[in-house]
Amino acid sequence: MTQPPGIRAKIDRAMEHLLKLDDELHRYLDLDPITLVRQIQPDGETSAIAVRVTTQPPVLLSVLVGEIAHQLRSAVDHIAYGLVLAAGNTPTTRTSFPVCKNRPNRLAVHGGVSNEALSRIEELQPYQQDDPSAHPLYVLNELWNVDKHRSLHLTALMFTNTQVFLGTPAGSSLVGGQLQTGAIGDNGVIGVFRFANGEIDPELEITAMGSSFVGLDEPGSSPSNYPVQSLLEYLYNYVSKEMLPRFEPLL
Repeated sequence: MTQPPGIRAKIDRAMEHLLKLDDELHRYLDLDPITLVRQIQPDGETSAIAVRVTTQPPVLLSVLVGEIAHQLRSAVDHIAYGLVLAAGNTPTTRTSFPVCKNRPNRLAVHGGVSNEALSRIEELQPYQQDDPSAHPLYVLNELWNVDKHRSLHLTALMFTNTQVFLGTPAGSSLVGGQLQTGAIGDNGVIGVFRFANGEIDPELEITAMGSSFVGLDEPGSSPSNYPVQSLLEYLYNYVSKEMLPRFEPLL
């Protein structure tokens, strides 16, 4: 039996959105949306390095993230639809691919699938691994639900592995201290640093080296310190290169 055309069409559409997201991410990051400001403290011995986000991630990025999640989750449901048809049954309005964090009393697909198909579906359930919340199907399902039921605040600017330097054109020195990682808001302080000499030259230039990227700012939907594009590419590859080939012989 030929697989339902909607599966591949949905996956291809997700790739179109991924390519668009890549373009928009580069356009946003090329704006250099971060500036660093040194705030000298009253004791004269410490400085707060404040990050000012001059341009927040545009809402279009969140829209594209939601579109990709929707197309991939829909492709997964189209697999379930095709499996019901392949079993000689009729899909219902409740036919969908089950995604279970906890083991159910009875795993089933509305409309009915073959025993072989159900066995393969069970093998892919999040509850089969030690950390179900990290399973790609669970992450995809949660991201899809977030986009459907919440405001579009999916993305945020992130910092990680950041080092701050103070210096002049003649030289610079690395500033020690504890740096914040994760989402950065306007005027967010990423670190407070103490200087041994007790004096801070106001002419010293502030520079930072590290990784800035757009990540997800939705607790529970995915790791918050992971670039959103990399996460979505991972989910795309899982659906298109692991899930679909597993079920194609049964469609």
